[in-house]
Amino acid sequence: MNAAEVLIEAGRLASEGRPYVLATVVSVVRPASTRRGDRALVTPDGRVMGWIGGACSEPTVVREALRALADGESRVAR
Repeated sequence: MNAAEVLIEAGRLASEGRPYVLATVVSVVRPASTRRGDRALVTPDGRVMGWIGGACSEPTVVREALRALADGESRVAR
């Protein structure tokens, strides 16, 4: 799923009233498998749709996304 498709899916989820987090890579430190601007959706069951990096970053993003869903607060994760 590319970045544009992620946004389309976010719109679909929003129209259905389903919760999700839109995670966006804002900075990259090499070596990394992701690029600035990569995006993914994270749903309450921890499902990831899109790309926000590999095994090093995805677990952190999912953990922080689930916390954001729980408390309703935006955040930046490192």
